[in-house]
Amino acid sequence: MPVFSSPRHGKRGQPHQRRSITEARFLALAHGCADVFWLLTPEGSMPEAGFSWYTFTGQGKRACLGYGWLDALHPLDQPQVEAMLHQLVTTGSLREIECHLRRNDGSYRLLRLRAIPVYEPAGTLHEVLICGTDLTRQEWPGRMSDASLQLALAASGVGMWEWDCLTHHLLWTDQEKALFGWSTEAPATHERFLAALHPDDRERVDRMIAQALAEPREYFTDYRVIWPDGSVHWLSDRARSIADAQGNLVRLVGATVDITEVKQAEEQVVAILESITDAFSYVNKQWRYTYINRGLEKLIGKKREEVVGRSFWDMLPEIVGTPFERVYREVMETRQTRHIEGFHPSFRRWLNIHVYPTPDGISFDLQDITQRKQAEEALRESEARFRGLVDSNLIGIAVSDLEGTIHEANDAFLNLVGYTQEDLGAGRIQWSMLTPPEYQAQYWQILKELFTTGRAQPIEKEYQAKDDKHVPVLVGSTLFRREGAEPLAITFVVDLTARKEIERQKDLFLGMTSHELKTPLAALQGLLQLVQRRMKRVVTTADHLSPEVNAFFENVAKSMGASMRLIDVQTRLINDLLDVSRITANTLQLSLRRCDLTSIVHQTVDDLRAMAPERVLLLDIPEQTKVSVLADQDRISQVITNYVNNALRYSSPDQPVQIGLTLQEGRACVWVRDHGPGLSEDARQDIWKRFHQVKGVPVLSGSGKGLGLGLYICQTLIEQHQGNVGVESTPGEGSTFWFTLPLTPESEK
Repeated sequence: MPVFSSPRHGKRGQPHQRRSITEARFLALAHGCADVFWLLTPEGSMPEAGFSWYTFTGQGKRACLGYGWLDALHPLDQPQVEAMLHQLVTTGSLREIECHLRRNDGSYRLLRLRAIPVYEPAGTLHEVLICGTDLTRQEWPGRMSDASLQLALAASGVGMWEWDCLTHHLLWTDQEKALFGWSTEAPATHERFLAALHPDDRERVDRMIAQALAEPREYFTDYRVIWPDGSVHWLSDRARSIADAQGNLVRLVGATVDITEVKQAEEQVVAILESITDAFSYVNKQWRYTYINRGLEKLIGKKREEVVGRSFWDMLPEIVGTPFERVYREVMETRQTRHIEGFHPSFRRWLNIHVYPTPDGISFDLQDITQRKQAEEALRESEARFRGLVDSNLIGIAVSDLEGTIHEANDAFLNLVGYTQEDLGAGRIQWSMLTPPEYQAQYWQILKELFTTGRAQPIEKEYQAKDDKHVPVLVGSTLFRREGAEPLAITFVVDLTARKEIERQKDLFLGMTSHELKTPLAALQGLLQLVQRRMKRVVTTADHLSPEVNAFFENVAKSMGASMRLIDVQTRLINDLLDVSRITANTLQLSLRRCDLTSIVHQTVDDLRAMAPERVLLLDIPEQTKVSVLADQDRISQVITNYVNNALRYSSPDQPVQIGLTLQEGRACVWVRDHGPGLSEDARQDIWKRFHQVKGVPVLSGSGKGLGLGLYICQTLIEQHQGNVGVESTPGEGSTFWFTLPLTPESEK
């Protein structure tokens, strides 16, 4: 270093020895007082790299010489360090600033620099000593390498800029230029910056910058910029004035972000606030309304123009002295979000209110929960009634966890299954142990439905009591949740023992009655057929019958034809009753043999065409295809006839009915499609039940509704053929009923 590297005297001896001691003392003092120090010429160049500089920065000896040492400073701090040196040379006074210096590991450390002038005896500035104290020490969490900092800025979209108050030089990062739509090579000047601003924002922003350059302050503002392509973008700028130790402004630094999407979102938020049913409003720090939406207009009973600008407390004087006032004032003072729920004295409604701090005041989101409160009260009453139902023991009620362990049950349930309260308390009652083997699949299906929908529709099944006796029951379940706990299932159980016995007796009665009714109907049908034949013979053999006699015979023939059709209807009803009786008694027998399903469909449809010649029946069957199935031909024809008769009954006479046959994956599917009113989802689920009749679906042609047994019998017959039944329907668009049968190997080839 120039001040120490060569002696001032030309002779060797004592002066040189004193100079070495002085240098050693200086180095010891510098090491003890600073973390890093270096010497500069009055022009600001580094003549030599000292050991302290090299060990702290890791910068090579050649790289730091001259003005290369400036590269170790953070780019944003280089201007202020140069300004500090300029002032020191100009004024000769000691200077102190804070800046970031890159360490040998690539991280930046915050240092306090003291610039000390070193003068010759003649008073000429010889060199400048820079002493740096590391303010971050060893564990500053915010340190990062220059590359990491630039990467973070680019990734975050934050632009940085700096105004040097001494040189009036404006420094922009590449990201800052990108926010203005400029290239990285574009020059950044204050004039160009102002020219890029929207005309409506230009004067305001220029005035704020001038104020920040005149006195230490911080400002935050939003403005619009116009890109070279003409597009308009919103930017948010935060800037701060930086002063030196003497209070002199040395620079203005700022950060900029693009808030175009935020502004667009704000416009959308306003649109949303206008459309939501919640009441929403803004109040400024002077407690005056600045915005209310339509929801609050409706709640407060006044138009927006009557409210905006008015005092909040004048509009709602009833809340003074209430918890509402206390919460509102706390949010305004503490800037912390609060929530309050209660009966509002001004609106006379139960409200759930969220209060949020805003830059200019607070905002209110008011939800009318009057109905919810009424529902909660109704729920409490319902819970009381439910507890009364449980204790009344009219039906069995049990509460279980999702593992199937029953934890609570009333006496009606325990008596039904033969267990005691002791068994219940010991956790010995499980749904799985109450379910007989033949109902296990159904049990898992109930669990699946319960988990999926939160409830299981009531179904009939059997429980296996403690004494192994099977008990017929009607079971329905639903999930309910308790706050902070796992959901539980509550199950309602109705004992069907008495009803099943009544149904058994009823089925026996229906079977006997049907047999008794069928005999006289068969005799009556035979008698009418005999009369028809004799009348036909008289009409065809007699000569010269008068017009009156011919008309008489024609009327009698029509009446007898109508009577025969009524007998057919009654016969079908009786046959249905007999089939139900056989199904119940497990005596329904099938005569299974290999037959061609295509021929069965053709023959059945031909018979139906003869019975209803006025209706159009369309067939969609593969030509010259033999579909071999193992089936009872008469029973399959019965199913097809039932499907078609239903389609004719529930569709308009001018609409055709389609009957089709398709093959799919080893099964044959026969379907019947109509253009009737269609079925709802609930109706599709219940339509296969015994004695069930769809409500609200009118009969459009033919005879009226039957007993509700036809589809139940069809389902039973097809299931005994190892097939399936189903219906696809949309209200207003008709229905398609179908059944499937397994193919025999001959059809599968």
